Amino acid sequence: MASIAQTAPNSAPLRTGRKANVSPDPLDLSQAPRKGWKRVAWFAENFLTVPHGYGRGKPFKLRKWQIVILMGLFPMRGDRPSKGLLSLPRGNGKSSLSAVIALYLIFCEEEWSPIVLLCASDLRQAGIILNMARRMVELSPELSSRTKVYQDRLVMPFCDGSIQAMPADVNALQGWRGHALVDELHTVSPDIWESVLLAAGKQENSLTLAISTPAVSEESVMWTLVSENRETPDPDFYFREYTSDPTHPVDCLHCERQSNPALGDFLNRKSMASVRKSTRESEYRRLRLGQWPTKTEDSFLSTDEVDSITAGRKIDLGSRVVIGVDGSTTGDATAITLATIEEIPLLDLARIWEPANEHDEAYRVPVLDVEDEIRLLCTKYDVAEIVFDPWLYQRTMEVLTQEGLPVVAHPQSRQRMGPLTISFYEATSNRLVSITRSPILRAHLLNCRVHETPQGPVLRKVTQKSARKIDAAISALMAYGRAAHLAQEKPKTFKMVRTRR
Repeated sequence: MASIAQTAPNSAPLRTGRKANVSPDPLDLSQAPRKGWKRVAWFAENFLTVPHGYGRGKPFKLRKWQIVILMGLFPMRGDRPSKGLLSLPRGNGKSSLSAVIALYLIFCEEEWSPIVLLCASDLRQAGIILNMARRMVELSPELSSRTKVYQDRLVMPFCDGSIQAMPADVNALQGWRGHALVDELHTVSPDIWESVLLAAGKQENSLTLAISTPAVSEESVMWTLVSENRETPDPDFYFREYTSDPTHPVDCLHCERQSNPALGDFLNRKSMASVRKSTRESEYRRLRLGQWPTKTEDSFLSTDEVDSITAGRKIDLGSRVVIGVDGSTTGDATAITLATIEEIPLLDLARIWEPANEHDEAYRVPVLDVEDEIRLLCTKYDVAEIVFDPWLYQRTMEVLTQEGLPVVAHPQSRQRMGPLTISFYEATSNRLVSITRSPILRAHLLNCRVHETPQGPVLRKVTQKSARKIDAAISALMAYGRAAHLAQEKPKTFKMVRTRR
């Protein structure tokens, strides 16, 4: 057990080339219960070790609530369901339970050539369960001696079985058959779910199980399955949902306990409280309380949150600032926002251009006026950076750069805007950013809606053609991000070196 404790959970390298010989003999299951959830629990306790986190290095003992789930998936009598959905908030061991089920289906079903497909929105996500299963195998002499470990799969020659990580791609899923475990169903399209069901249907007694947190909206295959099974349960579809009353306060202790069966065990109460303070309420309710968002819960900031960071002062002339520019050329708005470089940056909308008539297709943003306004601001303030998305304003960036102004490219990619959106929200929650009493900036912040992406949350309008604009908010985020970064930079120091002549 000491050697287990000294090994990092993901430290074992995947060796390339020819794999070592493995045992052709199946596991000794002579002492195992004949079928059902008791057989799964016996397998977990006798062959699996907790790979990391709470209880690391100890035998994997299923909790009572996990056994309740297994009782529905693997009944002691009768046929088991062929499909299932478990809606469970984050932090309750979805990946470890999935890994236990995947390994059980290979080692204990006593079938020839069993295959378990691990499906998710991408290979990285699917690899989370695969790596969990891999580590469980490595910590078990009985399982590791019967398994060949590859980068994207585990192969068990004794039964011609395998556990395979798959991307959410219809073409990639064609031709496969076997059991399927789908991680975070809310990110999977209806076409992918259908392809998974078709693959599983090719194998007798196959199990297709999705384990997921609720989706961002009701426009998802997950919501379809949830609503159908809430109203008309299907005996061949196992459905269990850990959720709570969305009308209760977000810090309701009863809701936390009801939604999180692992709370007080391997899910720490203090960590829940910490996450709640730095997460948007709608996201906390969805990801941590298992609640489905209402149609207005995708707002970025609430009225109270915007009010809490509104200051009764303006930016002083001569202040050191960053200028953020969110530009357009036709019907959308173009906004310039200032952010002071200090411990708590102050944001103010400098100017905005937008069409007087939303339906004026002939409107064009006066780009030369935008350039002149930037030049004027540079005479009024100590400008450290002027940040642009170069997509539409490459020419303006080149012109201002040639004039010696500190222009910086700031692409509005998901990779950049996702973390920035999170950072700005955390700063708002902790009162580490403030805004002036600009009514337009306030309105644009309140207009923002959150769109979840694999790279993190990004901001968008209510609808693509909505007249409720968000350009001032986007320019504010860009300016804030650079100002906060520059405020944390240590001033450069120079050391005088004497030289002898």
